[in-house]
Amino acid sequence: MYLTLKLIHIVAAIVAVGFNLSYIVWLVKGKAQPEHQLFALRGIKLMDDWLANPSYLLSLITGLLMAYVGNFNVLEIKWLLVSLSLFGLMGVVAFGFYTPALARQIRVWQQNGPQSAEYRRADQRQTVVGLLLFALALAIVAIMVLKPSF
Repeated sequence: MYLTLKLIHIVAAIVAVGFNLSYIVWLVKGKAQPEHQLFALRGIKLMDDWLANPSYLLSLITGLLMAYVGNFNVLEIKWLLVSLSLFGLMGVVAFGFYTPALARQIRVWQQNGPQSAEYRRADQRQTVVGLLLFALALAIVAIMVLKPSF
């Protein structure tokens, strides 16, 4: 059971982080081809809502189940506790800031166009929050793989 959970956990993490990494390509292509920028933003929103975020949730659930099945005390294993803490922070940033920032960016693009100052501010906010989220995701992956002794 543990190894099956571990496989699902790793695949879910690969899918989630992989889709997040692809957002960079979509954003760069959208800026390079402004006539396709709204399509790129909507594609990112679709992937985030229906693929990346559910994969992160599946990764969390399988990780907690692995801890339970493996009889690991999450509060005593520091790399697990740090990973879960960062994951919680990531959830707050993602649902509290990134999702609304991306929705706002799309809305502002539709209302004011990509050349407006308001759109540039929305784009900058989404980019900064997106980079923070990606850094958190990479930190979690590094901690889970390296299992450092804090």
